[in-house]
Amino acid sequence: MTTARFTVLASGSGGNATLLEYDGFGLLIDCGLHPRFLTARLQSVNAHWDRVSAVVLTHTHTDHWKDGTLADLCARRVPLFAHPQHFEHLERVAPSFPALRAAGLARAYAPDVPIELSPRLSCRPLRVSHDSVPTFAFRIDGRDGEPHPAWAIGYAADLGCWTPELVEAFAGVDVLAVEYNHDEMMERQSQRPRFLVERVLGDFGHLSNTQAAALTAAVAARSGDGFPAHLVQLHLSKDCNRPELAAVAGREALVGLNPTTEVVTARQDVAAKTILLARRANSAARAVPRSARPAPKRRTVQPTLPGFDGSDW
Repeated sequence: MTTARFTVLASGSGGNATLLEYDGFGLLIDCGLHPRFLTARLQSVNAHWDRVSAVVLTHTHTDHWKDGTLADLCARRVPLFAHPQHFEHLERVAPSFPALRAAGLARAYAPDVPIELSPRLSCRPLRVSHDSVPTFAFRIDGRDGEPHPAWAIGYAADLGCWTPELVEAFAGVDVLAVEYNHDEMMERQSQRPRFLVERVLGDFGHLSNTQAAALTAAVAARSGDGFPAHLVQLHLSKDCNRPELAAVAGREALVGLNPTTEVVTARQDVAAKTILLARRANSAARAVPRSARPAPKRRTVQPTLPGFDGSDW
């Protein structure tokens, strides 16, 4: 049985990067640390650049990519998967990007179309609400030869609000990695400029602990008994949140649904605990997103008619 390793290397307004390793394939979600720090963070979890096979970008705020890291990707022949609008932005502002594109390492993805990263690993981009347009969450599925995924991850690092469609897409994940950015009272009482407070609290800003807890509960309620097994809290504000506040909110969201879920609160300055993933004994209880189910067969009578760029805080 092949085991996957999921590790948040860094999460917050100072830089974001997460490593997933499975069946010989290494995926970085975002590359928002400068090369020296990203290399050191990889080494801290017994990984190295030679185990990174691709990078997938959530959006273009500069805490999710660094120009020096793009240069590293080019030198190491590591492809960057992103939306075409991300590439248009990087073409304008990132000196290292044209060489990456010229080397054939810029790979475009489209919303809701799975990226087949390897024979056993796929990543589905999901459009979310954030003020770097477009911004994406991801559902990542690992396969082991059985009909249904061996394990799944729902990853949403930056979003101002959530939708039933996102809950549906995250149904049955083993790891729910989601933003718990701020405590709303701390945000409102902070010394930040009023425009920034309103930006963070708005539908294109960031999730509060309360909003993220509601999303967590909704995913757990939709997912089936024992799912998610892990809640990973992302992108905590260093000024307007506390790890203990986020952890309490996450645990309270799960206590009546899946109290055995492990809660991991990611940090900016050190890699989070590595989560190991493999097919579990209760995998048959996993809920499957409705969009992933085979369409029912029908007898056809006649042919169907065609019917800011900027950093996060």
